[in-house]
Amino acid sequence: MSSIANLHKSRSVIDADTTPVTVFTGFLGAGKTTIIIDLLKRVSPKYNIVLLKNEFGDAETDSALARESHIKVTEMTNGCLCCVLVGQMKRALEEMKAKYRPDRIIIETSGSAFPAPIAWQIREMESSGFHLDAILTVIDCINFCGYEDTSYTARMQAQYTDLILLNKWSHITERQLDIVVDHINELNTDTPKIKVGPDGSVDPEMIFGLDTTLFALSERPSVVADLASTVGSAGRNLSHHANEVDLVEIRRNQGTSLIEEGICSTDFIAFLVSLPAEDVYRVKGIVRLVGSVTDSETPPANSSRTDKSALYIVNHAFGRYTLTCLTDHAHQAPDVLVCVTILGSGLRTYLPHLLKGFMASEIEATVQWAQRPE
Repeated sequence: MSSIANLHKSRSVIDADTTPVTVFTGFLGAGKTTIIIDLLKRVSPKYNIVLLKNEFGDAETDSALARESHIKVTEMTNGCLCCVLVGQMKRALEEMKAKYRPDRIIIETSGSAFPAPIAWQIREMESSGFHLDAILTVIDCINFCGYEDTSYTARMQAQYTDLILLNKWSHITERQLDIVVDHINELNTDTPKIKVGPDGSVDPEMIFGLDTTLFALSERPSVVADLASTVGSAGRNLSHHANEVDLVEIRRNQGTSLIEEGICSTDFIAFLVSLPAEDVYRVKGIVRLVGSVTDSETPPANSSRTDKSALYIVNHAFGRYTLTCLTDHAHQAPDVLVCVTILGSGLRTYLPHLLKGFMASEIEATVQWAQRPE
């Protein structure tokens, strides 16, 4: 594993009017949001950080989680920062800078985003007072070897980065971790790699002030051609993410279903457990549940809501799930029963099971099947 001693700190002189930008990338379900939320708890309250999130689909799940931690969030949904939402990202950054006057902006990309075009866009905004500090890639150590061979995006994320954060390593054996690192090293030997804490913890001193080397052109002249090629390919294929994952979105409101109160929590948890981890990458959204709910990573003593219905943020990734009661009343949706986004491979086969689990009909589902090459 790469030595932490290889991690360099900022060499650029940034004036007071320039806002450093840190970008988090990582494939679907890698754990980016959890790491960011924990990270922001570790900085001084006086250090003003705002978050720009790019969600896949229009269920603003991770943003709701961030707001539960009282983080200032701007969302960009239904598109990818590296292609479809290029102009919107620039406007969003400028608006955030004017509105919040942040000490730092963190961008969390969707799991489908190419990091290189995003880095290029921020680089082009230096004259507007933005400085790309670093591209950070979160690796899901449990599942990386499974989707690395099928996802061009996952490989690109591991290659174009200043620091690799090894997440969920505590859930596998040392031998399995060695295999994961070997696979990553085949893509990127030189970039430092550090383990994330079991609770998603990373020391801010390790990741802020890195001063990206992705544009050190005098040292790595091939970067220009590589980035230009990647930016061009993303621009030509504005739905490149659709080549890798199936997308199913389900929306149900009260008044459109016989089930007005919500889904039985016991049945819903059994449904989540039944989803195949190898094919269903992510389930995220908001669901109204009835009955006692216990988070998958919380002792039973912390169960809640034994009789009344309540909205829960559901976050399911490769077989692991969490359910978080939504307490941010400013973003409560009183009429919502289900608003979820599901991403995976071969979801056409599982569509009847997904509809049954969310007690929805076909007309309440929107699907986009991946156009994989033959």
